[in-house]
Amino acid sequence: MMEFEQVRGNTWVLKSWELIPVYRLDEHQCILLDTGLARQREELKTALDTFQLEPVGIICSHAHIDHMGNNAFLMETYGTKLAMALGEAGHQFSYLGLNVANFVLSPNDVVASPDLNGTPCLADRVILPNEEQITFCGVPFDIIHTPGHTADHICVRTPDDVLYLGDAMMTGRTLHHSKFPYAFSMQGYLDSMRKIRTIPAAKYVVAHYGVYDEVLPLIDMEVRFLAERMLDLLDLVDGYTTPKKMASAICRAYHIDAKRLQDLAYFEAVSQTYINYLRDLGYLDACMEDNQILYRKTQAAAELVRKKTESVLPKPGLLSTSVG
Repeated sequence: MMEFEQVRGNTWVLKSWELIPVYRLDEHQCILLDTGLARQREELKTALDTFQLEPVGIICSHAHIDHMGNNAFLMETYGTKLAMALGEAGHQFSYLGLNVANFVLSPNDVVASPDLNGTPCLADRVILPNEEQITFCGVPFDIIHTPGHTADHICVRTPDDVLYLGDAMMTGRTLHHSKFPYAFSMQGYLDSMRKIRTIPAAKYVVAHYGVYDEVLPLIDMEVRFLAERMLDLLDLVDGYTTPKKMASAICRAYHIDAKRLQDLAYFEAVSQTYINYLRDLGYLDACMEDNQILYRKTQAAAELVRKKTESVLPKPGLLSTSVG
């Protein structure tokens, strides 16, 4: 059963394995900021019924399964209106659109997926890239564009000065468990986190996971963690790599068991993101061999590895071999 907890003013959260913010218009009507996984449908409906909430609107941060899974269901059941950023609305309008974000799966796999089946829908209000504020269901919301996790991810500030960050950042506990969080563009994701550092708010809600008065230390920790983890991936490149090889190496190195096709497809997709990031840093080069695209470490990567090795070795003269 989801818990219902006040954050500030009319802004509340439904608490499950992730946080779903709720902005209350009155005693019953509300606007949801994201809707969770399709498999949470009964849990979400029970919570809405228990707390006597009628969702008249949804502002969806992005079109990932754990944030948009019940958009279509709520639209059909309650007549709820949906607002999404342009790039995200373009994914959710059809199964083929969703296939873009799940490109390693076949179109039939997308339709058959329990997490995606029945989720396509058309947004009633498309948020454009140059819009920094919208009025939705009669309420003004600030929109902060934070691409990186997805192509058109947004954060939303309620009238109570509560900033919902969606997946624009994660907390240390989530990073520890996920080991390798998803980003469509790692550089974009890092840049958006640095942008959030400069944005004040009375409260911050992170979908995964928590309500905070201040997020600057958490952002700095995640930026540092991801920057270091991306460089650690170079140690997994033996000769050459591909997204498939990188995904397999990540699973072995970090003791991850991909139990489902969708899980392995996720790791393969995010491995391409990591490879692209390392290429942009100049640590991997792309080449063609036997009609395959392969990625090899550059001289800059070799120099980086040498410096890392030297940093953990004692400097000459610091260890004495004499016997006193």
